[in-house]
Amino acid sequence: MGEQGHYGLGSPDIKEVEASIVAFSELGVKVMITELDVSVLPFPGDLSANVALSYQTNPSFNLYTEGLPDSVQYQLTQNYADLFKLFIKHSDVITRVTFWGVNDGNSWKNNWPVRGRTDYPLLFDRKNQPKPAFFEVMNLVK
Repeated sequence: MGEQGHYGLGSPDIKEVEASIVAFSELGVKVMITELDVSVLPFPGDLSANVALSYQTNPSFNLYTEGLPDSVQYQLTQNYADLFKLFIKHSDVITRVTFWGVNDGNSWKNNWPVRGRTDYPLLFDRKNQPKPAFFEVMNLVK
């Protein structure tokens, strides 16, 4: 069973992610975390998987146009650490984790659901350099 991992900082709650993994594993199916990314930007409306959604450009939905502040980078790192601790805990039923993109510059989150916004949802920055979250994840999966 593939679970799309389009998350945001602290959303969904890690307990909800775990409950979903456990529920599927109790059905006897293996779980895959697919399309993993963690947005650092607020979602402008009710959360939805409708890719046809489009919201008007608004500075309150595009907070980090000049770069990611250290405090938010720290939150992103912690969020990835929490997720991977959970994935490792349930590695008996999780068969793979697949990211949805390679670096922040080519992430679909830059243009959805608000065109032109600047997001930082992956483990590599726009210059393909590993971010602190990358090193945290690598330390966990050794």
